[in-house]
Amino acid sequence: MRQLKYGDVSEAERDAIAARLTAEGRRAEVLLLYERQPDHPALREEARWAVSEGNAFHLLSLQRMGREVSEQELRDCAAAAENRARWMDARQCYEALGEMDAVRKIAEHLPQSLRPAAEPEVGGEPEDPGA
Repeated sequence: MRQLKYGDVSEAERDAIAARLTAEGRRAEVLLLYERQPDHPALREEARWAVSEGNAFHLLSLQRMGREVSEQELRDCAAAAENRARWMDARQCYEALGEMDAVRKIAEHLPQSLRPAAEPEVGGEPEDPGA
């Protein structure tokens, strides 16, 4: 991998290897191969795949690399994750969007330790901290 990323490998060779890795389902390695090129055209396909599969880790990895990930891509990824019962992936997308109401809606599917705290009831009597 070091030679592919930093060595004297032509762009065409690198792209051919990336295509082979993709065909073999080794998508995380494709991200590693292009991590210094967040705008590489091959990463558009990686984002499309991540969204369609509901794979938040892959999509957010692209974002961490410097590729722009739109709010719509995050929402679509969350929806695909929910459709596949990939609750943790949906949670990651909603948290990246800052949509805690959406996290609350799927909370029953999350481990107890990752469920958001219940919202305080509106209009209730305030607690007396000195009591």
